[in-house]
Amino acid sequence: MQFSVLGPLTLSADEQAVTLSGTKPRLLLAVLLLSPGRTVSTARLVDGLWPDAPPASAVRNLRTYVHRLRQVLDRGGDSADRLVHDGTGYHLCVDEHELDLLRFRRLADDARRAAREDRPDAAADLFDRAVALWRGHPLEDLPDLGTELNAAVTALREQHRELTTELTDLRLRLGQPARVIPALRRMVAEEPLDERHQAQLVTALTLEGRVAEALAAYQQARHGIVDELGVDPGPALQGALQAALDADSAEARPPSGRPAAGAGPGVPPTGRQALPMKPPMLVGRDTTAGQLRAIAEGIADSTGTDEHAAVVLVSGAPGVGKSSFSVSSGYDLADLFPDGQLFVSFDSGDEPPRGSGELIRELLVELGVPLTGMSEDIRERAAVLRCALAGRRLLLIIDDVECAQQVRPLLPGAGRSLVLVNSRQRLLDLDVGWRLTLGALDRDEAVELLATIAGEARVREQPEVFGRIADACDQLPLALRIVGSRLVTQPDGALPGFAEHLEDEENRLAELVVGDISVRDTLSVSYRGLDVDARRALRELAAADSLITPNSAVEILRLPRQQANRLVEHLVQHNMLVPVDSGLLGQRFHLPELLRIFANECL
Repeated sequence: MQFSVLGPLTLSADEQAVTLSGTKPRLLLAVLLLSPGRTVSTARLVDGLWPDAPPASAVRNLRTYVHRLRQVLDRGGDSADRLVHDGTGYHLCVDEHELDLLRFRRLADDARRAAREDRPDAAADLFDRAVALWRGHPLEDLPDLGTELNAAVTALREQHRELTTELTDLRLRLGQPARVIPALRRMVAEEPLDERHQAQLVTALTLEGRVAEALAAYQQARHGIVDELGVDPGPALQGALQAALDADSAEARPPSGRPAAGAGPGVPPTGRQALPMKPPMLVGRDTTAGQLRAIAEGIADSTGTDEHAAVVLVSGAPGVGKSSFSVSSGYDLADLFPDGQLFVSFDSGDEPPRGSGELIRELLVELGVPLTGMSEDIRERAAVLRCALAGRRLLLIIDDVECAQQVRPLLPGAGRSLVLVNSRQRLLDLDVGWRLTLGALDRDEAVELLATIAGEARVREQPEVFGRIADACDQLPLALRIVGSRLVTQPDGALPGFAEHLEDEENRLAELVVGDISVRDTLSVSYRGLDVDARRALRELAAADSLITPNSAVEILRLPRQQANRLVEHLVQHNMLVPVDSGLLGQRFHLPELLRIFANECL
């Protein structure tokens, strides 16, 4: 049996078309084929068949349509057992050679692998075979697809668009512009505001020696962009224009007929990397980094059929270096996620946190998903984002997450992408695959971090002084980096006095400032995130200045045991109290020194 969704929905047996009549049975088959080999819950099937308002008899009707589909499969010479009910929903057993969507994804993966292995001719051939599977827009013959199916179709069209863009880049790098000019003419006519395709067309015409046509194509693109958007073309199109202006026919063509990868003018890179600047060398995170690489390698080696999102929560106290760890890991794990690394943050400086919808929009733009005509509804955009991520192997970092509700719309549903969620809280109500907690460094690691900034020779000369400075910083990476940068300008003879000054609690937080970075401000953000009762509890526990146990919390807070324990648990979840491994001594908690000083200030 052959199934096709990359165009009108069709099924055939032995090259003979098999008729499946009725809109609802065809919608049922479409929903199942877009999740090949995976169980689709009854609720999702009902939503797919009746996107507006399902009737009271929806589940019973669904069973009828399942029975009808099984009859059609049986009449086509196939086994009705192919459509399986497992208690929670249905799934259609389909192999790669039977479904054009699976063949398309396999060919795309093989093509990208060939490109990474520097086999451009093989990659181009595989890309061509993948593009040839498309017979039009996915499911173009089905009306009223509803939000979920529309989102899936939009994501498929975006995957096709991205693949044809990669194929065009490859043909240009192979010195074959004539092969892509007709397709580019068609694509820019369909999407005149797509600057990437416009830049490719200008580049292709320039490489072909048709400079006058390249300049005319640029002018036409520029007029459309200025008239519609009121802005000038971006860097890619501007770069293609400059190449056309500078080139004559001989210079436009590469001398060997085949330029090196990335050498063509105006040709954007295949992968995307939108991470912030890579942080300085991490210290003391080797074990956690090793755990994360093992997780990432497991995801990269998987078949991509897991129903669950690959999400890692990176949590820890304020100033412990969560963002630096995740961004550095993004660079280090780039080899496992060839489709790119993306970074978004809920932080907006002094303003209220950014909304989930704003971050979804930012990610869709980075992924190249056209927003024109797309609903502003956050649920629909979240569905499009999930579909767009499902077809890629990306590493996505979501920074400064305050609550689970905030980040859930941004998470993928399944696939081979990895998401790192950074939060000061433990987010126990967020369903994640792995939880990594970063703590303060030990004394040797803290001194090593100071040495990477202030100079190793200075640390060797005065190890005891630098040890005192590290202790005064509570071995907190943020405080250590602030102090380390300040020590760069301190003469060696002044270091003992600086250490003594820093050890005075009255001076401590005032000294832990450089530029616009301040330990006090960082702690204040977490403090303001607590409710009134938790703030009061933190202040009273800080005043006690001792390890905290369930019994001592009752005495310090002067509250019933259940209420005191709940407040302690709340502070632990916010990483304001740190559990201490105390063996047989019972549960104990430590309040970090800098946080204790800050909380005492708040009294």
